[in-house]
Amino acid sequence: MIKTIRSISPIGGMGTQDPVVCPPDPERVIEGLRDTGYNFNTAMADIIDNSIAAHATQIDIHINMNPKGEITVYIADNGDGMNMEGLINAMTYGSKVRDDLSSLGKFGLGLKTASTAFCRALSVVSRAEDNITRKAQWDLDFVASSHEWSLKLPEVSEEEQILLDTTSKNGTGTLIVWERVDRLLKSYNAIGSARNALNRKIDQLQFHVSMVYQRFLDQDDNRAANVNITINDVNIEAWDPFARKEELTELLAEDTVEVDMPDGTCPCFTMRAFMLPNKDSFSTSKAMKDARISNDMQGFYVYRENRLIHYGDWLGMFINEPHGSLLRVEFSFDHELDAAFNVDIKKSRILPAEEIVDHIKTKFIPAPRRAAEDRYRHGTAKNVLQRAEKRDAHAESNRNIEEKAKTVEGAKVTETEIPNEVQITNPNGTFSHKLAVVHSQKTGQTRVIPKDDLEYGQLWMPALVDGKHAVLINQSHPYYQKVYSPVLTQNVMVTGMDALLWALSEAELNTINELDKEHYEEMRIIVSRVLKKLVADLPDPEEDDE
Repeated sequence: MIKTIRSISPIGGMGTQDPVVCPPDPERVIEGLRDTGYNFNTAMADIIDNSIAAHATQIDIHINMNPKGEITVYIADNGDGMNMEGLINAMTYGSKVRDDLSSLGKFGLGLKTASTAFCRALSVVSRAEDNITRKAQWDLDFVASSHEWSLKLPEVSEEEQILLDTTSKNGTGTLIVWERVDRLLKSYNAIGSARNALNRKIDQLQFHVSMVYQRFLDQDDNRAANVNITINDVNIEAWDPFARKEELTELLAEDTVEVDMPDGTCPCFTMRAFMLPNKDSFSTSKAMKDARISNDMQGFYVYRENRLIHYGDWLGMFINEPHGSLLRVEFSFDHELDAAFNVDIKKSRILPAEEIVDHIKTKFIPAPRRAAEDRYRHGTAKNVLQRAEKRDAHAESNRNIEEKAKTVEGAKVTETEIPNEVQITNPNGTFSHKLAVVHSQKTGQTRVIPKDDLEYGQLWMPALVDGKHAVLINQSHPYYQKVYSPVLTQNVMVTGMDALLWALSEAELNTINELDKEHYEEMRIIVSRVLKKLVADLPDPEEDDE
């Protein structure tokens, strides 16, 4: 059965109507915007951005807790300040675009959303060149009760006036105040526990500010205006993620790339890849600790208008791995490339265009990554060697094999007058053969000899040490670093693995023959390559901090 489909006219026969204004519900929107994903550090950075955009040279932050456990946050600056029109605009959700497009502020939401993510009352106290101090306040409870976008204009308190005057030196400036802070800390039964938790937050903020505003805080860096920032009266010093004052830090590569934008412009971004020293190669132990070498601190350090907006990973191009922990890439662009990098509302995440990712992955980053991996592995191998030497990790293996070797040896091996050539007698006959001939450098170390490296990357090879059948083990091989190193203190594990490699070497001496002797070396090389691939995804050993 076929049904006839008829068009239905609009209800009441009405045609196109005039647009209807649909203002959002104030309470639902203002409460919903509290959950935009800010953490305390990124929220505070958004406030600092506004101070820098207002040409502040001094920013003072105070985070206080009273005896009742109530927290208040103050951020004062000596920037341009605002008249009433500017103050209301700044407090408007989606404020007007700044005249200076290079400003650190971007969407006109940061001040409000960053603040109310943690507090229920946000006040802005400001004084412009007219020397009048004004105050505006978003009170979330008042908005809820009034059902309006009602911005309060209360009186400036004495404490607020003092804080503003202290930082601005009685000139222009702005003070941000967070009151009724309800989302910074979880609930604590004891005021002491809450205070300790707040102090940890403050410590974390101090480092975050030193990192994010490095170029502004560093008086010798001419890329950004100089700004002094204090947090609870502690002067914040710039933290350089690239450790450029260290003599052994290397600039591996640098590149300037033009990007064709839809508007016809061709702005540039720059990249510089730095390789940090190994932990034991820093000038001082303090410098090593300050560098914060770890798996979470490698990767791109992305700067927008000289302000760090993202760090600690490879932007989805690679995963963080220990062998990349010494590589950090300075990545800088300005506001003209915001669209190409898809900067988010918190200015803490970017998503580069596909063409940019392709350029980085194929043309810029491969060589620096190889160099950093080589340095890391060299440092790790050295660290493993030092640990093995310090613990004499193979001593038990040498004693165990020495006791039983005579009962299992099936070949007679003797030195000849030719260096590294021996005469082997086994069930297949008597013949000469190239073999490592070594003299022991350590008492009792005649059966298992750890070496810095072996030719062709072999994990092991047979040797003659002081006339005794022995095995040389390559400590630079990933198998030794990843499998041996974590268990160097466990005698049973090390003795078992050493026994296996010594037995393989003994079997080679006992079965080798004149025709096929070169195949044994090929076998060792192939096995070593296979093992390298098999352990590639195992974790690298942590370097000692000693």
